[in-house]
Amino acid sequence: MLGKFVREPLVHFLGGALLVFAFFWATGADRDPADYRISIDQTDIDRLTSDWVRNFRRPPTADELDGLIDQEIAEEIYYREALRLGLDKDDPVIRRRLFTKMRFIDSENAETSAPTDAVLQQWLKEHPEKYALSPLYDFEQIYLGQITAEQAKERIERLKEGAKPADLARSISLPETIQNATIAEISRQFGDEFAGALDQLPTGQWAGPVVSGFGMHAVQIIKKTPGETPALADIRQQATNDWLAARRAAQKEQALADYRSQYEVTVAGRP
Repeated sequence: MLGKFVREPLVHFLGGALLVFAFFWATGADRDPADYRISIDQTDIDRLTSDWVRNFRRPPTADELDGLIDQEIAEEIYYREALRLGLDKDDPVIRRRLFTKMRFIDSENAETSAPTDAVLQQWLKEHPEKYALSPLYDFEQIYLGQITAEQAKERIERLKEGAKPADLARSISLPETIQNATIAEISRQFGDEFAGALDQLPTGQWAGPVVSGFGMHAVQIIKKTPGETPALADIRQQATNDWLAARRAAQKEQALADYRSQYEVTVAGRP
């Protein structure tokens, strides 16, 4: 039976096919030739030379350039073989790097032509808070010392009732009266926390306590002049940079939305 089976033409045909398949598998003859062709052109050589000059401040010698080319070839070979083995899969470092490069490409492809004055003027109208000049403050302050908030509130109530500021003030080398001061100027003298609290205080009466790095203060706002939005000519470059940055960010998000629309995404626990 075995001899008869071996002499069957179909068996010969199948055996021959298996041998041919094994040959191509072993020799790689069924591989796409383009996947196994590496070309180092003049652009690559110029790039390698430029990188060398940037690092070493001189051109590479002939032997050094040959070494750079050999390294480039070795890296390309290992890169392709790593892809064939799937080593790029499930690697968070590689995934993050490719994510960053794709976002950079999307950003580079974004429209970056300079905006017109009309576009910038509309941008200023929509984002006045980004460019408004600092308000100006006229105020009086007295230093109450390093006391509790409750103690400070009690002294401020006495000021409201007519107590003399000099009777409650502690000595400190800070001006008691400030005029036409910007937030930045106030911050330099009293600290950011103090300056940031002024916007919440009423005008024309003692209020607080307002905290500085020195302790507690009672403050009376005499006048607050709101900051105005500057003319476009004064902030053109800043507005242009902000507009371009916002446009690139919007186009990157649109690119992500376009990519995502092509995928069916499921997340455990989400409907």
